[in-house]
Amino acid sequence: MLLFPKIAGKIVNEVQSVMDEDIIVVDENGVIMASTQKDRIGNFHMGAQKVFQTNKKLYIDEEMAAQMEGVRMGINMPIRFEGRTIGVIGVTGNPKEVEHYAELIRRLTELIIQETVHAEQAQSKTRGLEAYFYEWATVKAYDQHFVERGLMLGIPMQVPHICCFLKMAVPPSGETEIFERLQSYIETDRDMIVHWGPGLFLLLKSVEAPFSKERFYGQLEDFKRRFAPNCAVGVGKTADTYVIRQSFKEAQKALKVAGKKGGIVFYEDLLLDLLIEEVSEEARQEYLQKTIAKLQEHAGLAETLQAYLANNLSLKETAAQLHVHINTLHYRLKQITEVTGIDPKTAEGIALFYLAVHLAE
Repeated sequence: MLLFPKIAGKIVNEVQSVMDEDIIVVDENGVIMASTQKDRIGNFHMGAQKVFQTNKKLYIDEEMAAQMEGVRMGINMPIRFEGRTIGVIGVTGNPKEVEHYAELIRRLTELIIQETVHAEQAQSKTRGLEAYFYEWATVKAYDQHFVERGLMLGIPMQVPHICCFLKMAVPPSGETEIFERLQSYIETDRDMIVHWGPGLFLLLKSVEAPFSKERFYGQLEDFKRRFAPNCAVGVGKTADTYVIRQSFKEAQKALKVAGKKGGIVFYEDLLLDLLIEEVSEEARQEYLQKTIAKLQEHAGLAETLQAYLANNLSLKETAAQLHVHINTLHYRLKQITEVTGIDPKTAEGIALFYLAVHLAE
């Protein structure tokens, strides 16, 4: 067992701090792999070999120790895992006196091994799921082999799902904890969550009846409030079985908007933001240069335009927000027209400026 040498050393170090007797841990080849006496490591132990042959504890008195190579008086006990002996624990001293210590150490060792193996199995499954999801997110069509691989990993692929990204600022040391909270708080037996990158998680959410968007939104909102207030969430729209590519792309776009605005964004609720996300950086910069970029050279004009749009074109409310007389506001709006060539009082001008402000954001 690959992890056993590390476990053996850990057991010996822990036991050494609470008892005076010498301890050895022997591998399946009869070689001492860990010991409180470092000079014994790597030596062959004949007593341990007998334990492997019989699968029973071995009491070693002084006479027996004198007849066996590398052996001292004490007791050797088998370490068992899944029905077979995988190692031997040895404790020096009078066999009857140290037997209870040896038994306790043996049980502790077996428990640690079981927990270590189970943890490794869980990590292996998680890595398998992550690798499968990375492939799944790009697949345009599927075959039976692909489906069978998913089912073997425990993915209910026949159930319709949508993709949901959750992005939060969390240190690497805290990602396991937040992942477990996500699993216990949001995940059901029809859902799957995988780690997608630093602070980023992908949830494949079942939309099988009785799925409710409102209830799901409430779960996400409650999770944010309780565990990750800075969490941005993007939820895809297209529910599908076997192929998640479309929903995956939708969730990515929704997350991008959520990352700028914060909160929870469903792709199906996107309108202007969806259009803006499709605009290239080159086109965005060119559009801004032709609309509001020149306002930055004139004090107060950009702020006036933003307030005017934010107050739904109300002159009275805009003037109140800016703490200016309404005539001053009329003058500034006229200046905006002169500087940009676009009139913010016309329908066309309002549309052009509204888009420009959002592109700038």
